[in-house]
Parts: sequence; structure tokens; C-alpha cells
Amino acid sequence: MSHQLMSAESLTPEAPSPRPSSARLHDYRRAKEADPDFEPLRRQVSTIIDAILADNAPDEAEVREKLRRHVARNPGRPEQALLGHLISMADRQDEAG
Repeated sequence: MSHQLMSAESLTPEAPSPRPSSARLHDYRRAKEADPDFEPLRRQVSTIIDAILADNAPDEAEVREKLRRHVARNPGRPEQALLGHLISMADRQDEAG
């Protein structure tokens, strides 16, 4: 599978958006132009995203909110949403330490 997961453009930080609606958050599972090669990956990534967002630990609220923003910016592409989230969290850790 030689698909490019992210473009440099999708990793560019954007201004914070209002919290996405619950219905919009669940759109990340439905790719408009679904590539069948990505379906197993998308199911696995969707499970990971759901688990993170279902957590209610108060000290992780900011992390969940950032993940929600990535999901809202990448409808139908949960793999790109999670990748963008992980990269932004790694960059944050690099800056902090």
C-alpha cells in the first residue's frame, strides 16, 4: 500500500475552531471516497479515537479537545486525524522538554 497519508498542508496549525458537534465527530468514520485498502486501518484508528474521546479524566481534557479538532478537520479520514494529533502532541513535548 503506497498511499500518502498526510500532506504538509494538513499538518499546518490552524486557528482553534469551536467545539465540533457530536454528529460531526462521528463523520470521521465515513470516507466520502473510501479506498478499500484503508478500511481495516480506518476501523482500528476509529476504535483508538473513540477510546481516547470516551475517557473522562479531567487532566486529559485538553488532549481530547485537540483530538476533536483534528477529527473535525479530517472528515472521513480518521487515520489522518490521529496522525496529525500525534504529530502535534510530539511537537508540543519537544518544545516543553
